[in-house]
Amino acid sequence: MADLEKLYQERNHRMEVTQKGGIPDRVPVYSLVDNWAFTYAGYSIEEIFADDEKHYNAFEKVGKDFYWDSMFTCVTSRAMNYVNALGGGSFKNKGLMQVETGHAKSMEVEEFDELIKDPYAFIRDKVAPRKFALMSMEYSEEKYQKYTEAIDYYFRFRKLGGSSVGRMKNELAMPISRGGVFWHPIDLILDYLRDFQGTMLDIRRNPNKLIEAAEAMTPMIIELCEAAYPQHLEGKSIFNPMHLPQFLRPKDFEKVYWPSYKKIVEHFAAKGCVVQSYFERNYSHLYDYLQELPKNSVFGLFEDDDLRVVKKRLGDNMCIAGGMEVYALNNGTKQECIDMAKSLIDDLAPGGGYVFTTNRIPHSPNDANPENLRAVNEFVHEYAVYK
Repeated sequence: MADLEKLYQERNHRMEVTQKGGIPDRVPVYSLVDNWAFTYAGYSIEEIFADDEKHYNAFEKVGKDFYWDSMFTCVTSRAMNYVNALGGGSFKNKGLMQVETGHAKSMEVEEFDELIKDPYAFIRDKVAPRKFALMSMEYSEEKYQKYTEAIDYYFRFRKLGGSSVGRMKNELAMPISRGGVFWHPIDLILDYLRDFQGTMLDIRRNPNKLIEAAEAMTPMIIELCEAAYPQHLEGKSIFNPMHLPQFLRPKDFEKVYWPSYKKIVEHFAAKGCVVQSYFERNYSHLYDYLQELPKNSVFGLFEDDDLRVVKKRLGDNMCIAGGMEVYALNNGTKQECIDMAKSLIDDLAPGGGYVFTTNRIPHSPNDANPENLRAVNEFVHEYAVYK
């Protein structure tokens, strides 16, 4: 037990030093594995939501079968039993749990003022009944019973998350680096209220309403995220998926997205947190803005950017992560994958502040050949040592 605790502390310290821009003893190897864990373990999405032990066992198998210094998560990101019990939502309960066509839009442009006035009340009273069949029912004993069941599913999912983190620590000495999560207000509007087309039209036709909505929703975003840490925030990692900026021109990003994003990051940085921002697709047109974020308070996960350029432009300001292409892991030879990993370490490890991981979150079975993934992780663990 003492050896497991020592190993856990070593791994955790390695990640903490690197996320703060420092030089650890070796480059950390980080798991971004999500739903890929289920197919790797031989389970379907339906199976893992029906059996909590299978849910945990899938991530446990990933933790045992590959070398990692830390894992992004040990449960999937969606509490689908809860969503289904409420009677719908935006996500399908199969495959990749993708968004149902046409289900993202649940707010009309004329309703921005209601959202701005009271985000909590608008989402509770207007959005929830439109998204979830149960929420639109008249009160009855049946509705009460179904809602109680839904809440039970929600807290069961929360309990599974907490117990899985503890088991990963105690049984595998594996830190789980992602903790609380926040979505930028406009990403929430994109994902749940106005859909992509509506949001892009709003940027052109109603930018001031979007700005006001982002300002009104920011306290709610912070409050909901902090609720994941009732004791203290210092030293915690906050995950932040970013869905819209890659589609925005710099002037639109600066106007509608940047002020509230910077405000939220600065808030958590002041609390001693590291924000794990997932920069989807390509952010090369926005590097000038990202340079203004609080120093050593952002852990940047990059998908399509050239990390060598990212390191030059942003490496003095934030930790850089990514680079190992999932396409190569699934389609390349073992040697080709190792060569790619070696090139990443040679170019990005000097000076610290680099975490080796995939350039995308592995979801589908085709996101990684297990033998290639195992080979590159073991190679980096042995090769990427600071001397």
